[in-house]
Amino acid sequence: MSLYNKITVIGAGNMGSAIAGGLLKYSHSEVCVANRSIGRLKSFKVTFSEAPNLTVTTDIAASVKDSSLVVLAVKPWAIKEVLNQVRPNLRDDSVVVSVAAGIGPAELQKLIDRDSIGVIYMIPNTALQVGKGMTFAAAAGVDKEKLDEIHALFAPMTRLKFVDESKMEAGMALCSCGIAYVYRFIAAAAQAGVELGFSYDEAVEYFTATVSGATAVIESSDLTLQQLVNAVTTPGGITIRGVNQLERQGFTAAVIDSILTPLKK
Repeated sequence: MSLYNKITVIGAGNMGSAIAGGLLKYSHSEVCVANRSIGRLKSFKVTFSEAPNLTVTTDIAASVKDSSLVVLAVKPWAIKEVLNQVRPNLRDDSVVVSVAAGIGPAELQKLIDRDSIGVIYMIPNTALQVGKGMTFAAAAGVDKEKLDEIHALFAPMTRLKFVDESKMEAGMALCSCGIAYVYRFIAAAAQAGVELGFSYDEAVEYFTATVSGATAVIESSDLTLQQLVNAVTTPGGITIRGVNQLERQGFTAAVIDSILTPLKK
């Protein structure tokens, strides 16, 4: 039996809806979605109208009663306000997960001010909404059994890696920001596809399939990335010309700099 029989997700925006939707799809837990305004809740309830384990409410304070897991999917500036509302109703043995960027476990513990409540700072990227992507998490005051259960809950939605809090910003820069760079890479390739005679939508479709295929090969192969490149770059062939042109234009340096830049003070 799951340790998390009732889960409350506070916030029905894109990330909160993606997490709640994944929990409804892949777990048997009772899921309560709480949001300050009713509009998003109505839309979410229509989407999951056949889910018997879903409840929605605008009563944020009451939503966490009896919940063993509470997910805070709100903006960083709203975390303190929300925790002030729910703190009196939190179970002593509950776990609070926050996806608000920049608010780590130590700060969450200070805001909750209850030693018995474990906290997890989680940074997903938006691919979670389609059951993909990479999520980093740092925990405090959560025992192994509860962490294992969290991992099992989120595994169908995203690849989840627990790391030291000091690695969270790096994970955010590499993956949460990185997904935007992948979008731009595909968009740029699509522009070239148009010049080659495809429509823009066709080029996006074809190059997205190419990226997806490359990812699948990387995940299934024992070869290094350079060996995979070598396997498709015939000596004197056209592919190596394109690869070398990327390097002449500073491709590797640009990618490295784009990932490091968000963390520069």
